[in-house]
Amino acid sequence: ERIAAKKSKQWYQRRVRGQPSMRLWIPKSIQRINLLYYTLIIVVLGVPLWWYTTDTYRAALPHQEIRALKERNVLLTVPLDICFDQNDVSHKRVEDLITSVKPYLLSRSPKSRVIFDIAPSIPKRCSSKHLSVILTNEVTRPSKAEIASEGMKVSLEKMDRMLADVGGDIVNYLDLEFIEKHVSTNQADQSVMNAMAAATSYNILVTVVNPNPATITLPHDLGNAAQEYLEPFLGQLKGLASFTYQTQVVRYVTLPQRPMEQGDGFYITESSLPHLITPIESKLGTSTSNDINLIVFLVEPAFSPLSIKRSDGSLQDLATFLSPQFGAVLLYSTKDKERVDGREVFGILLPQLKQLLGLRASNNSRITAREHFLLRSRTALSHILRSIDTLNSLISLVDSIPNMVIGDHIAEQIARSIAGIEQACNFLEA
Repeated sequence: ERIAAKKSKQWYQRRVRGQPSMRLWIPKSIQRINLLYYTLIIVVLGVPLWWYTTDTYRAALPHQEIRALKERNVLLTVPLDICFDQNDVSHKRVEDLITSVKPYLLSRSPKSRVIFDIAPSIPKRCSSKHLSVILTNEVTRPSKAEIASEGMKVSLEKMDRMLADVGGDIVNYLDLEFIEKHVSTNQADQSVMNAMAAATSYNILVTVVNPNPATITLPHDLGNAAQEYLEPFLGQLKGLASFTYQTQVVRYVTLPQRPMEQGDGFYITESSLPHLITPIESKLGTSTSNDINLIVFLVEPAFSPLSIKRSDGSLQDLATFLSPQFGAVLLYSTKDKERVDGREVFGILLPQLKQLLGLRASNNSRITAREHFLLRSRTALSHILRSIDTLNSLISLVDSIPNMVIGDHIAEQIARSIAGIEQACNFLEA
């Protein structure tokens, strides 16, 4: 038995009840069959089980729909009221006016991802709350369109003689070029760089900076002043974004350079102004990118009145400046003053706030119908185009990382985003 066990490894011992142990020999054909069975079990059951337990789950994403959004041009339909103060103005003349505008709108289409169109209406009377073109003979200079509080006035005489020029006047009145600059990512316009990014909410922080409380003892009540002047201004922006504001006092922050005397006053150079922002910013306590800072820097009486000297040697009319995407700073002279005048302060800072929100420079704190349209359009288009770019960046990232896990909840959020973009585009087209 020992000799037979050494010659073959095919023997094994099996114990049978009531019998002594036995050694059985298995033929090679059965061994091959067993090996085949084991192989089939591993391939048929083991490999799929291993694949299922180690595979990366990736929910299906609408790649084609997202890529199509990138190639899509967003249509912005501009609502425009066309009014006239004479009963004999025919609808044919109004149609001619609309036709004259079309070439100017189409010429702007290739410049950006936005296409413009107008939706004219003919109300009984124009409203200052809407974009309006008034056809009238009551124009001081008939050859030139006039911008009034109720809209743009165009003489009927100019319509008869220079209809094509009227179309250009209307496009300039709508300020479509300004919208293009703010929604384009390749613009280096200073007004675009100054403006805060379009957002759904902003927090305005009004700060009084007192560099030397021992010498500057002027009382100030910017809380009530903000309630009186800032709140009505923000009320005009209702529906564009949500606004909150706060007031605070910061002490012991000095000017970046000692003011230099010139004539009856003092000045600091324009190049030194950025160095004033850093020490103030470290004490503001702001935490989000949507914070807009309105800073009133109280200038000591010994250096008042204080002006800002430009690089060309001229002095600014107002001692105020903008810090791009940060806020506005007013250098408030305290000499011969009994208190900080809230009306004077906000009369200067509110036009600066308009620039920070994306509007053109203006000395008026009132929001006109045209400015409201520009803000509304800039906000909507910025959100739409930014969402499209974000989705395309996400798809590119997913394609570059094959093993990235994509859950069903991510796919659902992307689907809702696409639906929201489509809904917003349809709203702008209506």
